[in-house]
Amino acid sequence: MYRPSYRLKNNGAPVLSTKEIEAIAERFILDFHPEALENPMELDIDSFAFNYLGLKQDFQYLSHNGIYLGMTVFNDTDRVPVYIPETKQAEYISAEARTVIIDNRLLEDNQETRYRYTVGHEVGHDIFHSEYFAYNPNQLSLLDEPKEPMIQCRVAIPKDHRRAMDDWDDRDWMEWHANRFAAAFLMPRKMVYKLINSVSKDLPWVVEASYIRAVARTFNVSWEAAENRLNSLGIG
Repeated sequence: MYRPSYRLKNNGAPVLSTKEIEAIAERFILDFHPEALENPMELDIDSFAFNYLGLKQDFQYLSHNGIYLGMTVFNDTDRVPVYIPETKQAEYISAEARTVIIDNRLLEDNQETRYRYTVGHEVGHDIFHSEYFAYNPNQLSLLDEPKEPMIQCRVAIPKDHRRAMDDWDDRDWMEWHANRFAAAFLMPRKMVYKLINSVSKDLPWVVEASYIRAVARTFNVSWEAAENRLNSLGIG
């Protein structure tokens, strides 16, 4: 199995550029399903996450209001916070290291594309951030504080609450890494260009909406994810 290499800070947080994440995602696809780098197609994100990478999967309600879509557990723990609708209370459950927990709401009708992107996002956390979060409890001294065992991922941060990139901390960058990986894996850069070129030939008077629709349908992603991917690649 392919294992990427990249720079790490002293605290284990990765230092990654857009170009590096794109290359890593492409290399994973080449190893997992090389045909997806020859013709634009939907990739089986579940098979990649839970068969190829060997992650475990669980489904829970992660909040009372749907603010969290996914969670990656990095260390064995009995302190995973979940919401129990029957009691309308938060409780703790146990989970093993390398478990991806998806909010139950993503199992509802018309949530497939959101589910796929969330799994891709959590995969990005597992690939890039395990070293930052992992710890060996047998090597902790009395003065050491164990790291958090998981990372919770919000639906979105309101625009008026977003900070400028110059002010980002490690956690902000980790969310960016995970989002970039999900987009690069589900919508490979070369295949997006190939698809757009094909659409342009078939529809000489194409409009931007046609590009977005083609990407969303071909790669089975949401309209928003397709639009963001095209914008990030300078296509529009």
